[in-house]
Amino acid sequence: MSAGAPRLYVVLTYVPRRTTVRVGALGPVAFERGWYAYVGSAARARRARVARHLATGKPLRWHADYLFTAFPARRAWLVDGAAGECELAGALAALPDASRRPPRFGAGDCRCAGHLVRLARRLRRADIASAAGQNGAVRAFGSGR
Repeated sequence: MSAGAPRLYVVLTYVPRRTTVRVGALGPVAFERGWYAYVGSAARARRARVARHLATGKPLRWHADYLFTAFPARRAWLVDGAAGECELAGALAALPDASRRPPRFGAGDCRCAGHLVRLARRLRRADIASAAGQNGAVRAFGSGR
């Protein structure tokens, strides 16, 4: 990986039924039933950031913390070589029956549509690799659940 290249990750969870979750400054957010992939980045300590998303009982700091507290993360991947988190989220949202939902989730520091993607089916490593493009390298984080 070249210096300065985005150090991305994708964390997956499942929402079993339509649920409203209070998400910090976003307020009440309705999540439809389905799989959700959160795309994030970490300039340093990426493994620690992903481990934090997978942990329970953490302080609620980021939008994703609220979602993963209500619906614990099931799996995570580290992604190197993709253009950036906004671009990767957009490419995942272009998968069949996928969309960025809810709007602006996880995008407090950028102007994109959001970093959370709702999917009709469980996300696979191959989906992420395809979305990351030819320079993307995707590795599973931990053993997953």
